[in-house]
Amino acid sequence: MMSILNKLSLTRLALVLFLVLNLTADLFGQSQDKTFSVEPKFPKAGDKVTISYNASQTPLKDHDEISAVVYTYADFKWNVQDAALKLNDNNTWQTQLELEPGIALINCVFYDDEIQDRGGATTYTWMISKAPGSYSGWGIMRNPNINEDFPQQLDSLANIEDAVSLMWLNNEVRDNPKSRVHIFYPGLRLLQRTREEDQTDRIKDEVNYVLTQPELDLNQQYDVQRSLGLISGNEAYIDSIQNVLIKKYPDGVLARDRAIKTIFREADVKKRLKAYDAFRKQFPEEKFQDVYTDIEALYAEKLYRSVAYTYIVQDKDYSFVFDNLKNASYTNLVDYAWHLVSIPYNNEDMSLDSLQRFADRIFPEIERHENKVPKAYRGKLSPKEWKKQAVKIASSEYLTYAKILDKQGDFKREDYYLDKIEDELKYENTEYNELYTLRLVRERKFGEAVDFIAASLRHNNTSPAMLEVLQKQYLKSGKAASNFEAYVETLKKGDENESEKERLLSELIKKPIEGFSLESSYGGKVNLKDQLGKIVVIDMWATWCAPCKKAMPGMKMAVEHYEDDANVKFYFLDTQEYIKDYKAKTEEFIKEKGYPFEVLYDAVNPETGKPEAVYSKYAKAFEFSGIPQKMIIDQNGYLRWRSTGYKGSPSALADEIKTIVEYLKSESKSK
Repeated sequence: MMSILNKLSLTRLALVLFLVLNLTADLFGQSQDKTFSVEPKFPKAGDKVTISYNASQTPLKDHDEISAVVYTYADFKWNVQDAALKLNDNNTWQTQLELEPGIALINCVFYDDEIQDRGGATTYTWMISKAPGSYSGWGIMRNPNINEDFPQQLDSLANIEDAVSLMWLNNEVRDNPKSRVHIFYPGLRLLQRTREEDQTDRIKDEVNYVLTQPELDLNQQYDVQRSLGLISGNEAYIDSIQNVLIKKYPDGVLARDRAIKTIFREADVKKRLKAYDAFRKQFPEEKFQDVYTDIEALYAEKLYRSVAYTYIVQDKDYSFVFDNLKNASYTNLVDYAWHLVSIPYNNEDMSLDSLQRFADRIFPEIERHENKVPKAYRGKLSPKEWKKQAVKIASSEYLTYAKILDKQGDFKREDYYLDKIEDELKYENTEYNELYTLRLVRERKFGEAVDFIAASLRHNNTSPAMLEVLQKQYLKSGKAASNFEAYVETLKKGDENESEKERLLSELIKKPIEGFSLESSYGGKVNLKDQLGKIVVIDMWATWCAPCKKAMPGMKMAVEHYEDDANVKFYFLDTQEYIKDYKAKTEEFIKEKGYPFEVLYDAVNPETGKPEAVYSKYAKAFEFSGIPQKMIIDQNGYLRWRSTGYKGSPSALADEIKTIVEYLKSESKSK
């Protein structure tokens, strides 16, 4: 690769050399061993090395436990692994590591809980003497402009300029000429960034040189593709190089990328299914485990899902899904759990037995995939980091599985999944909190249950069932039922809840709102104009809307709070229904759940012929879309507050309603 050193001014060269000598003197002498060292000092592939870390002068000083994530650069690829450290008699933390073939660099991050030590300006990096890739890896990993393939984020003090990175790449090619075909792409990017003149000819020369090599591996093929992306215009040249790639590597990376994109865009369903079957045979997934392209990231998983769901929608054929679970990506497995388990569970349109049959096949496979870092994250996350991220991604689906197991009475497995997602959802998710509370009650741990509910109240994530448990224990302690609500309010006190009230009141508006006259489930019609002098709470919902129904326990809490207040009215406006007998279905649902709700049935919109006239009128007037939709109208007939969606906490929703209603009451009294 063409050297840039003779192109730099003497001043610039002096600055570069100053930076290099100061930032890497410790590295070359491997003299950072006061804090970090590797023994033997000059290891090679296959050696078992000891990594030592003296934390006495670091942010991890006096910590009882320290772990490490170890990043190794071998054969021009990053690998990541976890390491448990042990404290020796010399107050130094140590671990052992067997070096893989092609090893060039070792980089470590030491941590405990949320505190990390990345090594500051010099980093905790050990260069393997004379190993191909050591210079280039060291130059690339510290440059934030080109190090997107480097797994970790270094301290900003370790960053170097483009010219310094390019110097390290030049040194790499000087000492290891065969490295050129591995680092040409980052080298070309650096040339573009460091030169004012157009680099098109230089890029072409390098691409042409690489294509003279007898056989390019998959990553080298992809680097040729990416290098073409550095050229503006020159379509004829780009086409010619792509044709060379396709001809020389008909089952290679570019051919695969094109096939993915073509099949994804195929509108004819039968053609798409047939083409995808051929694609899997021509481009077996196991062959492409070490390369991950932008096209694959954009389209491959979506294409896989479209094929799976096409079979289900067209023929109710689930065989593609279940015959290929082991080969499905983690993302697609979680998507299966969402579409085939969580959605039908939330919509209550599949039996528990059927849901569990699906879940019992999908979730064990999700868990197996947690122990295998997918290629999108390979070389970026350690196994432990991936597992933590994977559980976070799937936590909502695991919660659904736990709810199914709870209803099926399989408490042992339910408890397993509650423990699995505890770090992600405990206190923060009301449905989790309810299941955990009921678990404590089952285990007759009533004191723990009370403490847990109190902690959940401080996060304002509680359900009616949790409050029922709390009230039962409150009364058992000899306290009066009339004081229970005040007791609950004292548990909620805290900065977080006070800030939430301030946020709600900052959302107050004052806008005129058109009236309506709608049929009521209580008989007759309700006219909004007749409610002047009262505070009116409207909840727009539908029987098909899962979030709407999930919000109803919280709305029930609000309705019951004001059940003796004739000046606060609640109306549940049933809208956007699409079945003929929706009124009967609505009444059946309300009765089954025991909700004390007065339902209003939306009028037919003459433009659409659907029962959504009031919804459409208000959506247009107040620029919103979707349900559930909460609206609060004051005593003078003005819209004062509106909210879309449901955040998941019944107690928080009830408090939202109460906060606005009480403010409007006090506002009216002060006038």
